[in-house]
Amino acid sequence: FEDERPLAIHALRGGVYRPEAWAHNPLQPTIVASTVDQIGSRLLFRAYGRGPGTWPIYAGLVANDSLVLLDEAHCAQPFLQTLRTVGGYRSWAQEPLGRCFQPVVMSATPPPDCNDVFKDTSDEGRDPRHPLGRRQLAEKPATLRPGTKATADGAVAELPIALAESARGLLGDGREAIVVFANRVATARETHRRLREKDDVEAILLTGRMRQVDKDVVGQRLRDLDLHSPRAACRRLTNPVIVVATQTLEVGADLDFDGLATECASLDALRQRFGRLNRTGRAVEARAVVLVRADQTKRKAEKDPVYGDALARTWKWLDDRKNEGGEVNFGIAHLDFLLAKTDSPADLNAPALDAPVMLPAHVDCWAQTAPVPQPSPDVSHFLHGPRESVPDVQVCWRADLDLASTAAQIDAIDSLTLCPPASSEMLPVRIGLFRRWLAGKATDSDADADIEGTANPLGDSVDGVDGAGSTGGDRRVIRWRGAATEPKHVTFDPADIEPGDVIVVPTAHPGPHDQLGDLPPEASDNPATLDVGDVAHRMARAKPILRLSPALVDAWPEPVAGKATARALLDQLSQKYEEDPHAVAEEVRGLLTELSQAETPDRWAWLPEAAKELLNEFRTVAALRQACRLVGDESLILAGRRRIEKLAHGAALFSDEDDAAASGISHRDGKPVLLHTHLPGVEGFARSHAIGCGLPEELTDALARAGLLHDLGKADPRFQAMLWGGSLLTAEKTLAKSAEMPKTKAARERARAAAGYPVGGRHELLSVRLAEKAAPTLLPEDAGLRDLVLHLVASHHGHCRPFAPVVADDECVPVEYTLCGHRMRWRGPTKLERLDSGVADRYWRLTRRYGWWGLAWLEALLRLADWRRSEWEEENDACG
Repeated sequence: FEDERPLAIHALRGGVYRPEAWAHNPLQPTIVASTVDQIGSRLLFRAYGRGPGTWPIYAGLVANDSLVLLDEAHCAQPFLQTLRTVGGYRSWAQEPLGRCFQPVVMSATPPPDCNDVFKDTSDEGRDPRHPLGRRQLAEKPATLRPGTKATADGAVAELPIALAESARGLLGDGREAIVVFANRVATARETHRRLREKDDVEAILLTGRMRQVDKDVVGQRLRDLDLHSPRAACRRLTNPVIVVATQTLEVGADLDFDGLATECASLDALRQRFGRLNRTGRAVEARAVVLVRADQTKRKAEKDPVYGDALARTWKWLDDRKNEGGEVNFGIAHLDFLLAKTDSPADLNAPALDAPVMLPAHVDCWAQTAPVPQPSPDVSHFLHGPRESVPDVQVCWRADLDLASTAAQIDAIDSLTLCPPASSEMLPVRIGLFRRWLAGKATDSDADADIEGTANPLGDSVDGVDGAGSTGGDRRVIRWRGAATEPKHVTFDPADIEPGDVIVVPTAHPGPHDQLGDLPPEASDNPATLDVGDVAHRMARAKPILRLSPALVDAWPEPVAGKATARALLDQLSQKYEEDPHAVAEEVRGLLTELSQAETPDRWAWLPEAAKELLNEFRTVAALRQACRLVGDESLILAGRRRIEKLAHGAALFSDEDDAAASGISHRDGKPVLLHTHLPGVEGFARSHAIGCGLPEELTDALARAGLLHDLGKADPRFQAMLWGGSLLTAEKTLAKSAEMPKTKAARERARAAAGYPVGGRHELLSVRLAEKAAPTLLPEDAGLRDLVLHLVASHHGHCRPFAPVVADDECVPVEYTLCGHRMRWRGPTKLERLDSGVADRYWRLTRRYGWWGLAWLEALLRLADWRRSEWEEENDACG
């Protein structure tokens, strides 16, 4: 693509869509900043928050041509062990592909078995005139304050008082920007609340229990206040600022404060926190306070849930080294000097567990992604060690959802299909907390820390919190499964919630929503403002969208031009559209015109921008009419197809899991994509991927041939009829995608039934049968390479790893297609779901030949070629 950059940078945080933009092109040099859970689950074929269909793609990409930099590796020992084991297992293949996979440890305290260690031996860190020297030599005196009244039972009530008082006490003598670190989310929230009781300071809360869209607002405020390191030396604050944070601010935040108040923690955590105090070595009298609970200073103190015995040992170590004034210098150079004279410095760090022994049988189970074997090993133990921990679930809110009936649930799924959840609107929530919240149980807890993979204080047990006996009518949520989502994924039972789930909550849910995380204060008065789906969609896909429903319109700020017009438009919408769709499109055009001229608060700036972009794209009433999608009786969605150039970099592209385009929908205005152009197009991309990745000639040719054959099954006349909305009229040319195919799930189901296409039909299975009939010139002579081509065709939507899905198809419909002058024919069901069909045997032969991650990588090269070709077809006129 012409707009691709020499180096792409992405963040992989969890949730859906935007995080997967990193995976769209195997040739694009990319830096991915990720959490252990997100990258680790993808490496082990169990990508959190994604459906099984895409698991092999991510596993193949992560494990091949990858340099993995593991920051603070001493805090992630189990994952480091897993990385090393995977590195060894990659060579378990008859013909290993030989791609790079190199874990690199980054730590001030590297593991003992690291033999190749790089250390800075220059004098820069000891030169006060050098920026590095100023940082390392900066004085950071911290007063130790033992024995606060807070104990384990009363910490939530007492600790925030002490932290707030300490933070205020640091103000003065040039100190006007203070940071407070709390070990628990509940402590941070209460400290922030107490600081806000007086208006003499600006108090800002930052935790990991915030949506990215809300973090972006806080981040912009921090930039406006010049709290980032590059601006710290010249900032001049009107009022003092106190930022209250959890462990989420320990790493990855280039902020520079004048003062710091913190709970005691393990020494490694404290060193991270003090990295935010006078970070650049400014000429400021930086000071700090370290507080500890009374019960944590006792000789036989109980283990901390997060820091274990290291917290008490750290406090004693600091207490033994304080000066006469009760202070310890946390400057980098001074602490290094103290630690050099300590016998067992590792004992002061947070406890680390060992990962379980990873056996080949584990990998055999994980690599089987369709269907997933039961039981399947829990990958979280291999990421964080065998402890009582579970990953988060990802929660987002939508105001235009009604889940009270099956019909309403279908409408809700249609709405989400047109505007799928995106990661920036996701709130990470501990699974135990969410299960209790869903059951209407109390969710307050002091033990919830902001460290990935730590023990879940509420547990993940559903004993006593299931939805049995409740109608659940107003407590239903959707477990989003992308294009595979069905009404059966709507639930009010906490037992149905699984680790890594993406959950969509109607804003009409009784909540209270703020028990799940730190949400904007206006959401307490108007929960509909929690719905930021339009903003998230715009940023994730670089395409405008406008969803209109009574609840969403009511949430628009007062006064805003177009609000009354939107309400009038939605009144009896379905009836008006049935009577005169042209008139409705006229009303929509008038609404967009009003909105495009509206003046809005900053957080609503997207509204007039989206209106302008949609007006510019759909210039006529006829075009608007075609673009409008009615959902239910009183909702309308207008989704743009043209990418917003200023947002295009980093936006997510095609995915055959969440975008129906991969199965036959063309988003271009009425322009179909012909099969005879799509197949060689994918062949070309597949060949370029293989050549660019340095594959040998025979594998390159096999990938290209799989690209040429992958969609032959779309020649089924019933599939062709479905592409035309269910019309049984025979098209003159065979299509790969059609703009006539319905966009909503319910409409597609009606089209399928009208066309007679089998329920759950898979065109790729028919592609395999037709490919088996291909001319010798279209398939490799080598039996192993022929196996590879047929497997790549069978698995290009994620199935047949190792078994083909069961499709009930009793009709003997003749299918014919001519490719490269050779006619291929098949009649009747494929019967590939049979155990003796050869599909599973072929999968296992190829797995042993290329390795678990090698075969997944070859699949990824083809599937990404299909996605990229589909993207190209959407943005170019490829209907010839």
